[in-house]
Amino acid sequence: MTDFPKEVPVTKGEYRFLTGRGEGEKPRSCYDFAVVTKRLKGLDSEKVAVQTTIVDPLVAQGLWVDVIEGTDSTYYIVLVRAPDALVLHFAKDLKLQMWMRCGNARELDDILVNDPSDVDPADRIQAIEYIIRARANITKKAVPLIRHVFPVQDEAETSALMRKYIRSCGRLDAEQFSAHVKTYFGERVAYYFCFLDCYNQSLIPIAIVGVVFTLSRPYLGTAMYMQLLVVWGFFVSVIWSFWFLKRWRRHNSALNFAWKNDLHTKFLLYPNPNFQGSERYNPVTNKMEVVYAWWKRIPVYVFVTIFMVVQIAIMMLFIAAWITTYETFQIRFPDTGFGGVQWFCVLGGGIVFGLFVDVVQWELVVKTMAHLCTQWENWRTTEQFERSLIRKLFFMDFLNIYTWFFLLAFVYVVPGAGDTITNALNSVLFQDEPNCCFGPYLDKWSKLCTSCPPPWHRLPHGGSLTQCNPCKGYVTFDMKHLNLESLFVTPVVVAQLLNLLIQLLVPWALRRRHVALRKRTDQQALAMLTTQDARKRDAAILGTLEYGESTAADIVEPTTVSTGVQKTTRLASDSKAKGLQVNVQAWDALHRVAREVLFQGKQDQYDPYDDYHTAMVQYGFVVMFSMLWPLMPLCCFCINALKYRADGYRLCTKMQRPLPQKAGGIGEWYTMFVILACMGVIVYTGLVFVSTGAVEFFVPQCVAKIKLDSFRFGPSFECFDMSTRLVMILVSENVLFVGAWLFWNSWRSLPKSLEDRLGAAEASFKWALYTDREKTGATPAKHHTTPRSTKPLRGPTEASPLIEKTHKDLARKWDP
Repeated sequence: MTDFPKEVPVTKGEYRFLTGRGEGEKPRSCYDFAVVTKRLKGLDSEKVAVQTTIVDPLVAQGLWVDVIEGTDSTYYIVLVRAPDALVLHFAKDLKLQMWMRCGNARELDDILVNDPSDVDPADRIQAIEYIIRARANITKKAVPLIRHVFPVQDEAETSALMRKYIRSCGRLDAEQFSAHVKTYFGERVAYYFCFLDCYNQSLIPIAIVGVVFTLSRPYLGTAMYMQLLVVWGFFVSVIWSFWFLKRWRRHNSALNFAWKNDLHTKFLLYPNPNFQGSERYNPVTNKMEVVYAWWKRIPVYVFVTIFMVVQIAIMMLFIAAWITTYETFQIRFPDTGFGGVQWFCVLGGGIVFGLFVDVVQWELVVKTMAHLCTQWENWRTTEQFERSLIRKLFFMDFLNIYTWFFLLAFVYVVPGAGDTITNALNSVLFQDEPNCCFGPYLDKWSKLCTSCPPPWHRLPHGGSLTQCNPCKGYVTFDMKHLNLESLFVTPVVVAQLLNLLIQLLVPWALRRRHVALRKRTDQQALAMLTTQDARKRDAAILGTLEYGESTAADIVEPTTVSTGVQKTTRLASDSKAKGLQVNVQAWDALHRVAREVLFQGKQDQYDPYDDYHTAMVQYGFVVMFSMLWPLMPLCCFCINALKYRADGYRLCTKMQRPLPQKAGGIGEWYTMFVILACMGVIVYTGLVFVSTGAVEFFVPQCVAKIKLDSFRFGPSFECFDMSTRLVMILVSENVLFVGAWLFWNSWRSLPKSLEDRLGAAEASFKWALYTDREKTGATPAKHHTTPRSTKPLRGPTEASPLIEKTHKDLARKWDP
């Protein structure tokens, strides 16, 4: 299989310079793509360059091109619409190419489309993107004049999505909504909404149980509550976590079957356009292939490791600052309940935590460094690029977000550990003594040491363990104020809600500002034109026009640009004539279109990493820390119910239309969710046997030593020492992993009904293929081999290694 032929279409496209005056100079009802140039100086040579490097190549490929000039004549907006026949031709070829890579027999009917109405909006955008990028060579790298190249939102489609689903008051039909998203935005975007819906539905049973469990807490008593807390944690962290992943796996198979995808293909191979390497001859395929040595990525891995260590250090300092602030609130403002001063102070701290983690760390640091490092790794395919990027984002964010909770749940909760960390920070940051006193070791009124904490390292010669001075540093800690429930609730809830508000309000505010600025500029330009003398202005414009002969009917071939000087003045002359007979209403309508296109060009490209990241963080909180706060599933369910519609609204109105891609699932994110499920089991055992002290409530002798009225989560080493607890953790987590593995393998990932239907469809296709070959009298194809010394006739293409792999897979599948 080879690339598409490069011949120019028989029918040339059309070029129009839009002024809004006549019927032929008004914008079309819908466009597919837009190209926005950089800021220019308004010179005729620049206008000629826009025509020869952007307009002419597009028209030569059979596209309809409309040009809008900016009000200050310093930029151009090139709007592209493709004829249905041209789209059908390339959509069929692209479908066939994708089918050859990863298709199946059930998909063949969709490949053989002969009617333009059978082409979905997503397929249409894919075909036009290929024409613009690969055939017309219109990219920011190839044409330095270009600022943005992007698909334009279809207002009719987005309005239908908003009206039918997102803004509807009733229950949203997730199945129909995801099908509509698939046809417009593509499978890659649709899979996110399908996953979020499946995840939110799976939260319902544990959310209900969590609410009932929380409401019954006052009636259970402390001992019974702690015993049931272990059962609740087992139900969520062990049973529900793997049940949800298996449920999604089965639902993913059902979606692939309904969308006629290969049920076993989770990653689709798209070439990475930014891949660079050296050409090497492959004797197996007899092709020249671009390769990149693996050892060149080692410096990137070292840099990522150092970056993660620095991130942990930053988070530890931030956690120490937050705990110190929390201690100050506890002492300065006694607990006054809901709505009190302490409550608002803790809420403000949660907001600061959310801004620091989700905005400063995630948006400005983690995402930027992860993308930069992955680009340095230089992967051949987008699947390899995304897999590497997702892994970096996962581990960086895991350390970035969960370090806070792990330190609180497994370090500070251990008696003496928090004091050691506090002394170490005061000693390093403020040059205090290794055993300076703070918090509970200080007298409340005199601020003198009543006792000395153990030093965090060996005291200098002559130092005494019983003599110490108050700490000069600000870091403090008091074990009595460490309430895991309150410390976990505020950052989780506030950070999630704050992230949702930022995703909605920031694009809305930017849009309002952009539209206001552009509208004011257009009004100023229109006022200047309308206040001038019309006769003098028109006469001056007509005197500067330089139309060449027959340029109204012809468009310059891209190969003759250098010699066709007269023919390349069309755009420059149209630019000069745009001020003739200005119509206020037509001008305003035209520039409304321009403002909308410019705003879409400045919008962020839709990136599913942020949405999957939010779902992943939520899932981690549910499977790891629901034991500390049983209302965690309910909180995540409510946030996701809002986020489902908010993401649809943001995708339709606040984000740039994404380029559709075929998909087989959520990709590498599924592996990250499996890792979190395994981490949930480990954290659960740690919470049971160390952090919460729940294991003591199963031993009557230990319960007798606990003050039930004032009990707070934390271990009592009078009953079990640390070594015994570690043995309990190791034994129990291995038993739980074995049980999870048995459960995972006892439940089919592919439903039996789908497997039977898939087998029947494959058998029917093979039988039809066999009978057709018998009717035509065809003989089995003979395999020919090419001598190893044969050299390729032409250079490599971006799809060469993918297509060669496809040939081998097809040969193994179909040849006897």
